[in-house]
Amino acid sequence: MALEGATTNNTAKADCPTHCGNVTVPYPFGIGTNCSLDRIFNLNCNDSYEPPKLFVGSLEIYNISDSELRIFTRVSYRCFNQRGLFADQYNDWTDLAGFYTFSTKNKYTVIGCDDYALISGINKEDFFSACFGLCQTPSNVHKGQCSGIGCCQIPIPKGLSYYSATLNSINNHSDVWHDNECGFGFLVEEGGFEFGGAIDLSSGYTEFVNRIRSNMVVVLDWVIKSNVSCTAEGSECKGNSSCYDVEGDGYRCKCNEGYEGNPYLHPGCQDIDECQQETNPCYDLTGASFHSLPFSDPLPPPLEISFNLDMRKTSATDWYAVEDGMPFSCDGGRW
Repeated sequence: MALEGATTNNTAKADCPTHCGNVTVPYPFGIGTNCSLDRIFNLNCNDSYEPPKLFVGSLEIYNISDSELRIFTRVSYRCFNQRGLFADQYNDWTDLAGFYTFSTKNKYTVIGCDDYALISGINKEDFFSACFGLCQTPSNVHKGQCSGIGCCQIPIPKGLSYYSATLNSINNHSDVWHDNECGFGFLVEEGGFEFGGAIDLSSGYTEFVNRIRSNMVVVLDWVIKSNVSCTAEGSECKGNSSCYDVEGDGYRCKCNEGYEGNPYLHPGCQDIDECQQETNPCYDLTGASFHSLPFSDPLPPPLEISFNLDMRKTSATDWYAVEDGMPFSCDGGRW
């Protein structure tokens, strides 16, 4: 997804890539030397994959929007053998280095019948929480429900730039091993994961982890110049765009109403031809009909005008006509 209203001719700086594989890379992000606003937005396109994959650090990017990045999730797991002895594990931590923050759209999720995860921020004063997944047999769990029975989900706080998750087991799966060898934990966009019930619990870690990694994403929030407001200094917003402060941190730019394009690239946002859009109807005074009508009145008959009218736009939907320098109104298409 490109920036709001972005078009292909002003997606990236001149002579800079606009895509990496299937992902559009809109400025202020960029690939290569002098293609991004600064190092925070400098991305790497790894063309050793087919198709190429886009990365920020070691995190693979799924898409970029005007306020968010989506990256593929990483999964913690902890597995045991039949005797209740530890077999394999991986505990995930992710540090965004203050460049981006984890969106509150994400939920930390634990899958298992004998498992819990401890999740914390860069220090436990910032954020510390736990999520438990417990059940006696797969028949106790309900597909599609993360209520604590085989599946647990908890929110994360706004502004988090680092988290660490440690997955643990209560009884080393000794009581549930035949149906559930491993516990899993991962951050994922809310609504992006549907608990598969007994199928998820009985999956081996390779099968489950590969499935989650290829389909589930984490949402990151991005801003221009963290801890800087629109009024603190000159913004990066170009022509026909406005700066707006982001709650809690930094600012972004957006095109003014009636304009579209990339607000971060010179010359800025471009005027929209409203008559080409169904949401902004125009009436042809020669007798042609509106594209669409925002009111229920029948279309008036063609006008017979014996003098010349100079039509001038006052807004996206309102026009006025000038006869001999004196205006009279045409509001929403009514005379």
